[in-house]
Amino acid sequence: MSESSYEVVREALRRWGNVRLTEGGWLARCPAHDDRQGSLLVLAAGDGRVELDCLGAGCDPQDVAAALRIGAQYVVVPPPAFEDGPGWIWPGYVPSVGLTLIDGEDGVNTLTVALDVAARASAGSVLPDGQHPPTGRGVVVLTASHTTANVRRLLSASGADAERTEVIEVLGGRGGQRGLRLPADVAQVEGLLRGRGVELLVVDVMLVCPYRVPAERALRALGEVSEHLGMAILGVREASKRAGWLASRRAQEAAELGSTAAVHMAVNGPESSMALVPVACESWRVMGGLKFRQAGRDRPVVWNSRFSRGTDRAIESADLCRRRPASTGAYRFLEELLAEGPVPTRDVTAAAAGVGFAPRTVQRARTQLGVVATKTAQGWVLSLPPQHVGR
Repeated sequence: MSESSYEVVREALRRWGNVRLTEGGWLARCPAHDDRQGSLLVLAAGDGRVELDCLGAGCDPQDVAAALRIGAQYVVVPPPAFEDGPGWIWPGYVPSVGLTLIDGEDGVNTLTVALDVAARASAGSVLPDGQHPPTGRGVVVLTASHTTANVRRLLSASGADAERTEVIEVLGGRGGQRGLRLPADVAQVEGLLRGRGVELLVVDVMLVCPYRVPAERALRALGEVSEHLGMAILGVREASKRAGWLASRRAQEAAELGSTAAVHMAVNGPESSMALVPVACESWRVMGGLKFRQAGRDRPVVWNSRFSRGTDRAIESADLCRRRPASTGAYRFLEELLAEGPVPTRDVTAAAAGVGFAPRTVQRARTQLGVVATKTAQGWVLSLPPQHVGR
């Protein structure tokens, strides 16, 4: 959905009056009960959708949406209960059975994010979006020998329950052992995990995927392990040439595999923040994204508020950040230069040279951005493609 989708919601709120701007959205009168104070909090959740939170009487968001006469496509569905559907480790994000994948773009440590979620699940502490699990979960993390110490440190710093958390080395063992590989060693992996009371397994997909073996085969194998053992697996992939060139393409292809229960992207957000953005979930409508920052040793991940850019904008931004740095800078330069309307080609070339962009770099950026060249009486002019106009 586009930004214009928010106009539908704003217009519906104006019909009830007393609409006031607040951080991330609006306060308005709740149409589902006799509200004279303006206690309906409406938060932008990205992709033109909103969250409806009645602070006065706790009205059901679906009742509020019906009273406002706005369709379900404009409203973020409230998270399911822990026992709904297949059951949940983290409602709306990590089902209790199935493979959940987090694909990361450059500069985002997806393993740190997964370990933070796992630590909260093991301790039964508040999850990143404020939901509180009824009990702690048994967690196992598969690591390589050279990362074990750091994984233990991150789990401890994130507040993991040491009695419910176990770290197992599966690669780079002493004596030159080969370590476990998928899909060849599915039986050994299941044997390793069976009987340990594991409810959530955390694994770096590329750690157990042999070189020259497509990652999709390892993902299918992890999905099989999850189904056979009736447990949740939270897999992560860092940005690398081996994992795949575009973070968004990897995530979207994984969502189409049929072996993943949920797919998310960890992306760079505005103002030095980052965000966990859902791409697909087979058991629930995709939830809104969550902002976070990777802080330091004392608390590796600090979660903030909802990510209002939405999945589409996050995917576009992730694609851009995987390009070469010079092309990325030229792309943004052209986007800003042409934002006000068409500019003569000669002026664009001169402006680009003035800030140090080579002609070939500018040409690559023009192709990536989809710049439109038009011949006029005064010569050639460049303009943004229709989908970028007014953004």
